Amino acid sequence: MHRTTLRRLEYFLLIAGFLCLAYVGSTTGRAYFYQSYENYKFNQTIKGQPATLEGYLRNLFEKTPEAPKVAGPTVEPPKESIPDADPGLVGRVEIPRLKISVIVREGADEDTLESAVGHVPHTALPGARGNVGIAAHRDTYFRNVRNIRKGDVIRMVTTKATYEYAVESMKIVKPSQVEVLDPTPQPALTPL
Repeated sequence: MHRTTLRRLEYFLLIAGFLCLAYVGSTTGRAYFYQSYENYKFNQTIKGQPATLEGYLRNLFEKTPEAPKVAGPTVEPPKESIPDADPGLVGRVEIPRLKISVIVREGADEDTLESAVGHVPHTALPGARGNVGIAAHRDTYFRNVRNIRKGDVIRMVTTKATYEYAVESMKIVKPSQVEVLDPTPQPALTPL
């Protein structure tokens, strides 16, 4: 009887392990394809071209997929060429040295943070005077942020312009320390 109980426990743990792997795999896969498709759509919007499923699949399966275009300091494309963008889309955050390039959506709720970096509501938008707050889970899109250094460049690419910020300081804060998101007199960016 003892042997039967151990065998059942073994099967139970094996099934639980497979279910955990399936959950992690599906979550990671969903996030990957979401980011991939949203980056494609974002690049098409900047080019003033429509985003199609056929174009995305072609882009996805090319031998040398198109890398995200990274502009230099604040570049303004012609406004008339940009179609209406997704209203929840803020842009893309890029930290070149850390090889981070992630779509930023409005909101910091769990659903948003599962698939993108979130723009913290009631903070400034990129390009506006004030403190732009963005958030992501440190074990997903901001995993490499722990390696950020003073002087690193962080870009916020929007459909209208590219804004560059230089890291001045780093500080580990508790979730309750929301004063780091207080408005500032000059443009600033606070990744959480």
